[in-house]
Amino acid sequence: MSSSPNVSEVLQYVSHLGGKRLRPALTLLAAELFGSSTDESVRLAMVVELVHTATLIHDDILDVAEFRRHQPTVHVRWDVPTSILIGDWLFTHAYELANAGDSTVPGRLIANAAKRVCEGEIDQNHSIANWALSEPQYIDLLARKTGALCGVSCAMGAWSASAPLAAIDSMQAFGEKLGVAFQIFDDWLDIWGESEKSGKTLGTDFDHNKPTLPWIYLLSTIPTPERQTLLNALENNPSSAKIELRNRLAASNASAYTLERAKYYAAAAIEDLKQATCNASLRPSQAEALNALEQIALASVDRRG
Repeated sequence: MSSSPNVSEVLQYVSHLGGKRLRPALTLLAAELFGSSTDESVRLAMVVELVHTATLIHDDILDVAEFRRHQPTVHVRWDVPTSILIGDWLFTHAYELANAGDSTVPGRLIANAAKRVCEGEIDQNHSIANWALSEPQYIDLLARKTGALCGVSCAMGAWSASAPLAAIDSMQAFGEKLGVAFQIFDDWLDIWGESEKSGKTLGTDFDHNKPTLPWIYLLSTIPTPERQTLLNALENNPSSAKIELRNRLAASNASAYTLERAKYYAAAAIEDLKQATCNASLRPSQAEALNALEQIALASVDRRG
């Protein structure tokens, strides 16, 4: 906590907004997979959760989200300046913790991942109303925006257990694909999920002109002349055009396609996970960690929120 009562009050509130604690779990399980978790593994798990929490606080401002985990978001509970600054506090505290050990590796890894997250967010902001965004471009955006932090969570956990470099790389690839699968499923939830179950403000992506996979797919299925007419309508008469597109989405197979792509990336992540341990003879505790990581990948595309 902070010596400032004002900061401590906000931090205490933020601590209750946490969700699945996925990223620190990835760090600790990755460490267990290659030996066992240590005090350094725990410290690095704290680092990734701090960075993740900071990004969520900032995301809620960008998304104009009013609730997270059934509670008012920080910028709603206080104000936007406080929300921005508490996110910055969490970022800097995370970097301090990452560099508290004897090696500079964790600090460099988390700094690189955080930069990639910010780049993904900036690129997503520039993609607003870019309905010509392709699926490969969107997946690349997700690999940075969401995948980078999941990837570094796994990489730092494996590193803390002295895993071979090739295995660390495979674990990073596992985490990045897991993050992509997780985010694609979030795209699905934003349209077809239930706010009461997820604890989030849903339906905001399309309202804020964010192209996500269901909409990218839907537009790709519409013949070019007709698609251009719809895009022109989105610019000139957005309310009417959005009603038309929502009706088309409901009648399409975009839901099934989005779920299929999410499951594809989850399966690809599991293949990277198996590659990381392909030459290893696993002890029972390591086999349990491997199974837990596989289950996380499967659960990432089968959840309520």
